[in-house]
Amino acid sequence: MARTQAPDYDERRQAIADRAAELYARMGFHRASISDLAEACGTSKSALYHYYSSKEAILFDILKDHTELLLETAQEIAASGGSAAERLRRLAEGFMEIYVSTTAKHVVLLNEIGSLPEEQRRQVVALEKQVVDIFLSLLVEIRPELENRPDLRKPVAMMFMGALNWTYTWFRQGGAVSPTQFADMVVDLFTMGLPAMPLPETAPAEAGGAASDPAPGETEHRAVRT
Repeated sequence: MARTQAPDYDERRQAIADRAAELYARMGFHRASISDLAEACGTSKSALYHYYSSKEAILFDILKDHTELLLETAQEIAASGGSAAERLRRLAEGFMEIYVSTTAKHVVLLNEIGSLPEEQRRQVVALEKQVVDIFLSLLVEIRPELENRPDLRKPVAMMFMGALNWTYTWFRQGGAVSPTQFADMVVDLFTMGLPAMPLPETAPAEAGGAASDPAPGETEHRAVRT
């Protein structure tokens, strides 16, 4: 006789996936066992198998759900009003908020996609490609010359996304820069380039002589202009 599903089946399944994401992000998928996950969830291995058939099934759920969230966010913002630059800014801000609020899932997506069985990996990669294509379409709108440079389109899109994707290695909530501020910095860098930086004040040269040489190890600074 088939086991009856609990009324809160979906909620419990989601809770397991959430705990697994934290565990996989911290330990790595291959090092984390079902026993480790059962302990993290405060339950038994047999109870976990009522919700998931394997570690791989949990990993697929984590990556598919997270990538679908990114894609839905990208599609919604890309279809909204405003210029391409405005939509790109909202998209970068939206992704940074997701990355900060779901850090464990984002880490697992970046580091463990190769642990999926081939067919499941292809499904997640296909979702990721749609996300990249949306970023790329906005970048091409902003810089139409990219339309005639197929060799540069994907590298430019991946460079932009990489500035956001890998923030998990250093970005911390409550720091000097908020997720929105950092997203805006990335967009400004790509759309306007580095801002001009003022030259440092230098000591006046002695009368009749040249300015003093920099001290050992000291470097001259130059304004960076685009």
